[in-house]
Amino acid sequence: FSGSVANAAHQSTYACDNASIPGGSYRSITVNGTCTVDAGDVTVKGNVSVSDNSQLFAAFGGSQLSVGGNIIAGNNASLVLGCEPGAFACFNDPDQDVGTLSSHVSIGGSLIAHNALAVLVHNIDAKNVFVIGGGGGVNCDSHDELGGAPAYGTIEDSTISGQALIIGWQSCWLGFIRNQVGGSVHFLNNVTADPDGNEVVTNSIAGSLNCFGNSPAPQVGDSEGEVNVGTTGRGQCAGLVTGTSPN
Repeated sequence: FSGSVANAAHQSTYACDNASIPGGSYRSITVNGTCTVDAGDVTVKGNVSVSDNSQLFAAFGGSQLSVGGNIIAGNNASLVLGCEPGAFACFNDPDQDVGTLSSHVSIGGSLIAHNALAVLVHNIDAKNVFVIGGGGGVNCDSHDELGGAPAYGTIEDSTISGQALIIGWQSCWLGFIRNQVGGSVHFLNNVTADPDGNEVVTNSIAGSLNCFGNSPAPQVGDSEGEVNVGTTGRGQCAGLVTGTSPN
């Protein structure tokens, strides 16, 4: 990643242009181009805004991201937030097969992605998650900005105290896996090129799991996971909820 690293200014606004974000405290951050959280812990009092066609990679062991407000991703932006052994190895992990490092992302407000290209989320906590549109289309084409990988979306191993809304996503694959949700999950009109996409599995949901208009229908797929624990499954997820959520 190109760009120089400036000294972190406490409680200042920071515009990152194709750079590594210096560890420190900021009032807000705007991401332009490709920016990484890999040089120490970053604390943001307000919002982190990822501009159209830009990328934020916050999945490096030893560097945590804590945001008091919202993380907002614009049109065709990409987010990679958090990493953990087993599910998604940190970019700097010496063991890329399983992983030994982890990085947690804390969001005091909501994660909001509107028409983003890719949303890869592991090991975060947030008040709400809103993923509306995006995904790069119903295909598995490679993308240079994603290191040649296809565009996809996933939210895994995360804690959402409020609600999750994933609507109108169109990409290669989409997953919502092993999350703790304090409210309801709305999974609507999502289409994947992979017939094993739309895996909604092993979540604990205090509210209802509402699934309508998805293709393929939400499924356990080949994840080797289990049906979700919660109060109610509606629509296409009527058979994917069992028991009572402990949340």
